[in-house]
Amino acid sequence: MPDFCDPSTRFHPLRSDEDAPIEDLMTARVRAALTWGQLQGRLAHVPAQVAHQFCAALARLLLVEALTGSGFSGANSWFSAWFSGLQPVPDATAHVAAPPSLVADTLLAELSLSAWAPLADTAIQIRAAAHFHRGEGAPQGERGDAPAFAVAEAARLAEPPADDRADDWPLAALDRLHRAAAASPHFAPTERSYQLLPLPAGPVSFEQTRTATPLWALDLLAGALIARSEPATRPLPLPGAVRAEALRPELWSRERAIITAEAAGEAAQRLSDQLDAAHASVREVHEAMTVLRSTSRAPLLYRLLAGFGPLRPLQIEKALGVSKNGVRDLVAALVKAGLAERAAYEHHTIIRALPRARRATLAAEGESRSVETSSGATFAAFDAAMADVERVLARMETARE
Repeated sequence: MPDFCDPSTRFHPLRSDEDAPIEDLMTARVRAALTWGQLQGRLAHVPAQVAHQFCAALARLLLVEALTGSGFSGANSWFSAWFSGLQPVPDATAHVAAPPSLVADTLLAELSLSAWAPLADTAIQIRAAAHFHRGEGAPQGERGDAPAFAVAEAARLAEPPADDRADDWPLAALDRLHRAAAASPHFAPTERSYQLLPLPAGPVSFEQTRTATPLWALDLLAGALIARSEPATRPLPLPGAVRAEALRPELWSRERAIITAEAAGEAAQRLSDQLDAAHASVREVHEAMTVLRSTSRAPLLYRLLAGFGPLRPLQIEKALGVSKNGVRDLVAALVKAGLAERAAYEHHTIIRALPRARRATLAAEGESRSVETSSGATFAAFDAAMADVERVLARMETARE
């Protein structure tokens, strides 16, 4: 009889006949607590302009990871075009729990209710700018409220137990959340299933694709859960804080705790890197403020573009609550300052922020680039990669002939 044991867990690096050493757990926790503490210390004194761009980048990261984790592969490459309504989801499968639009709508709605005002305000802007096609990629036979149900279930698991005791480990709430999620049929990794097909050469078993579990709902509540026991911390979502690997039933308690601590530390470090990028970007805008003083909303638009990604003029109107002429003036100011450029995608105009390296390149070239040329770097990376693959396959086919 064939062995259908999950190969990814059979040789798990932490799996053994006894639990992991306590020293390894302490090391992982110290590193995670240090990274988390540094992030929270910086956020306690973050300027409003930096917080705005940081929250825009955080919202995009959470959306991309939620879509990827929901079964829509390669989300980072097509997200901007999809969010702008210029491209359908390319990799929707029959094994997703909900359409991408429903996942995004649910996430943005939850973020707009954040207890941290900068995140809530930014989420409201992004939610107003959403222009994706709703309903596409919807699986057949799945409940339409799956994302909302996932958030509600995550909130239920996040409720503190009646016998909750104080813990010196500042991220102890994440350990409790992982233990509860590991016992939940909604979040625990599903077992592999196989289908036996009778073929002329004999029966062959095929592994069935498993429906992705909505771990993004746990990430969404992770920071708020920590903030309950640490009131001075910002209740941020922590994309990547909850991993399916940590929910495996065969793990020992300290093994699970090590993975939890490592994931929390890496998630906090990633947010710290985003905060660094936001600080650098705001400094760059400050250098160009002499051009932008005539319109105070131009820096606001730049931070939104630099943090979240390219947007169409119609989306900017809705996000910032300005008229079409107002958007034209804002974009003109940013273009004049060398902070943004107009590009085209599928005959639609998009506006994207220009990073410092890009601005230096354009200045060195000393020439204007056509709209058609500049559009490729924004949305067409995925298409270009696929075209390269097709050309290689065509050459291979020609060689065989």
